[in-house]
Parts: sequence; C-alpha cells; structure tokens
Amino acid sequence: MNLKGIHAGRPAFFQLALLLGLVLAGSLLSSVITLIFDPAGGNMHEPGMLRFVQAVSAICMFLAPAVTVALLCSKEPAAYLSVKPFPDIKAALLTFAGVLLLSPAITLTGVLNKGVELPPFLEQFEEEVERLMAILLSDTGVIAVLLNLLVIAVIAAITEEFFFRGVLQRIVEKWVKNHHVVIWSVALIFSIIHIQFSGLIPRLLLGAYLGYLLYWSKNIWVPVWAHFCNNAISVIGMANSDLKENSYISGEVPESEMLSFVVVAIIAFILFCYSTNHLRERLRSA
Repeated sequence: MNLKGIHAGRPAFFQLALLLGLVLAGSLLSSVITLIFDPAGGNMHEPGMLRFVQAVSAICMFLAPAVTVALLCSKEPAAYLSVKPFPDIKAALLTFAGVLLLSPAITLTGVLNKGVELPPFLEQFEEEVERLMAILLSDTGVIAVLLNLLVIAVIAAITEEFFFRGVLQRIVEKWVKNHHVVIWSVALIFSIIHIQFSGLIPRLLLGAYLGYLLYWSKNIWVPVWAHFCNNAISVIGMANSDLKENSYISGEVPESEMLSFVVVAIIAFILFCYSTNHLRERLRSA
C-alpha cells in the first residue's frame, strides 16, 4: 500500500500531533535499542557507548519522525523537507564565515546566560550533562575525534535540521504568517529541547540564524551545513589542548578579558551582518 501523501492537506494541528507521536515512538525505540546493547547500563559512562546512544537517539527521535511526516503529509516529501542541491561553493564559504563571525556574540550571550542562577535540581542536571559531554570529548585520538565529528557534527546537524527547520518550521508556518515569529518560535523550541538552560540564549540565536538560512535559501542543506560547521568547530577545538583553553572555543571569558572580548564580538557581529547580507542575496537568487 502506497502511503505517500496519505495525509496531504491535513491541518497543522494534525501534522504536529503526528510528529509528536512519532517522537514518542522514536524515544521508546531508542531506549529499547540501548537496553539491547547495554542491558545493565554499565557502559553508559564510556565514550563509545555515549556516541552510540546519541546517534541512535538523534536518528530515532529526530530524523525518522521528520522523514515519516514528510512522506505521509506530502506527495513530494523531498520538496516538503526543502531537499535540493546545495547552491554553490561561495554560498558554503559565506555560511561558514557567518558561523565564525557570529560565534563571539553567541559566546558573549552564553556568559550572560550562565550568570542566571538556576534551581538546585536544574544545576545538578546541568552538571551531569556537562560531565557526560566531558567524557565524550575526553579521548583526543584521531579516531575518537573523527567519531565525535560523525556523531556531534554530521548526525546531529542532519537529524536536528530535518526535524526543526525541515518539518517543525513548516508546520508552524501553517499557523503563523509572520516568518520572523515562525523562525524565533522554532529556535526557542530548538534551544529548550536540548535541556541545557545555561546555553538557552546562545542556542536560541544559533537556531534563529539556521531558521533564516532556510527561509532565504528554501534549501535544507544550507542550515545543515551551518549547523555542522558550528558543531565541528567545537569538537575540533575541544580536542586540541591549546584551543580548548581559548575563550572563543570554551565559552569561558575571564573578567580581565571581558572588555576586549566585547569589542571583538561587536566588530565580528558587524562583519557578520555584512557577510550575511551578501549570503542572503546569493541564496535568494540561487
């Protein structure tokens, strides 16, 4: 039986309910797969197992639901997900430049975000997440770094962008006509769902940038590429003993360097606006 487009034309509420139902099913499936490979949970603090769990969770909870909704709710699922050839190398370079230039401003908002006092239970949760991430990035061998790039940069970029920008942003567009409201709403959900409140504002800004990239390009691979660049920079930076102490990589800005960091962030943001304007025009004309 051909199920392609069986729910085409259904209202946004139905598509959202379908998406959430598939996320719940994917969560259950990923838990079952994890139990099969680690019944006692004794390997959950090993880098290899953490990579496996993260990859399986991302595929089951983000990519599979997104692709399924596209298949069921459109007779042209590729068009629904905005899948088309990447514009060109110049667009790729401008997107990469945008990620780099926006990074200082994002880091600065992260410093401000971390100044917000969280309830004790949230602080404990944040510490546990940071501890697991430290374990994941603890092995700095070539193979480990490549595996981290695969899981944290490649898989995360594809699965999350297909879910948040490819499907969720399209569903919200059915409710809200103002594209700015759509983009920032989805960016907020994108940030909250990571359940790391010390990075809520930085992820919100990144999510909004990714949303605008899709809006300008109508091509899912553009935000996927930007998401990959952002995560890859962090993975490579944290794998190098010298780079990981850098404020731009670690996100930790000493008070003595704050003024100079703010100046750099402002200059970088001005350049970001300039390069993004060129990128926007190029994407729209592609």
